[in-house]
Amino acid sequence: MIELVTFNPEMLRLARDVRELTQTELSERSGFTQALASKLENGLIIHPSDEVVKKLVEVLGFPESFFCQPDRTEGLPHFHYRKRARLGSKALAHINAIINLRRMHITKLTRSYEIEIHKPIPSMDLDETGLTPEKVAERLRAYWMLPRGPIADLTQVIEEAGGIVVLCRFGTNLLDGISFRSAGLPPIFCMNREMPGDRYRFSLAHELGHMVMHALPDDDLKMEQEAHRFAAAFLMPATDIRAHLSVPKLSSLGRAKAFWKVSIKSLIKRAHDLHMITDKQYKNLMVGYSKAFKEGESYPIPVEQPTKLKDMVSYHLTKLGYSIADLARLLHLTADETQRAYTGLPNKGLRLVVSN
Repeated sequence: MIELVTFNPEMLRLARDVRELTQTELSERSGFTQALASKLENGLIIHPSDEVVKKLVEVLGFPESFFCQPDRTEGLPHFHYRKRARLGSKALAHINAIINLRRMHITKLTRSYEIEIHKPIPSMDLDETGLTPEKVAERLRAYWMLPRGPIADLTQVIEEAGGIVVLCRFGTNLLDGISFRSAGLPPIFCMNREMPGDRYRFSLAHELGHMVMHALPDDDLKMEQEAHRFAAAFLMPATDIRAHLSVPKLSSLGRAKAFWKVSIKSLIKRAHDLHMITDKQYKNLMVGYSKAFKEGESYPIPVEQPTKLKDMVSYHLTKLGYSIADLARLLHLTADETQRAYTGLPNKGLRLVVSN
């Protein structure tokens, strides 16, 4: 006997959140009642009719196999969010869905792709070690044998340590990044691609601080402050940055920004944290900063480009001989969406886009 394929209600909720539809909107566009949509999402109907599944495929843009895959969604660690209070529940559900989808894709891709790790991302619990965030940053740079001065490509450093960085379109500027560990997977850093390069680097360093120092949840504000201190020390070590902040002026900090690849605002804050300027000087610099950069900072820093996920996709397409259709079946996407999300246009060669 052929066993009937069971409909997975979690995948329906995931697809709906990815497309930013409420349950009511889904039922209206599909032409069936919200009561039916509710029963499907709550697992009360495990073998919907062919007509219902066809409508879901049409409205949500995922193939039928997507709704029958046995995967489960995971809750993401709230203490690893760099978010603002104005981020609503619907927007957060959309972001969670995007990240769960990427996690599921990475899980499938890593089954046939071995990631080489020489010095993995370590764990240095502050309470157990008695270290400060600044000392953790110093030790991590030494462990990875990073040269003195600015880090040329932070994304590359993290991916060489086994992490996977994914650029995502969150659809909001209220969330910079989320990092997490999932069973059987490397550490994953999902970053908002719609950020300036300097903010991206600081946010990624902030998430790295969470990954290294915060294996267990603690007070949210305390962890955010610790991750912030780690990021500042990791990107701008005290012994190296002092010479560039000896006379901090807005007119000269642009050159320091270009060299260290951090924002002018971060440089001003770092000078104050290192007691190189007084509280009054700090206040005056910040007032001048607000006036000078109302439309954003000058000297833009390019956003770093991750390569690990691109390498996984390329490996399947070139080494394993997957076609786009094969890759689409593996990821439970349509061929068109697979093309847009992971390879770009065929006449431009392999190009990881990771769009939503």
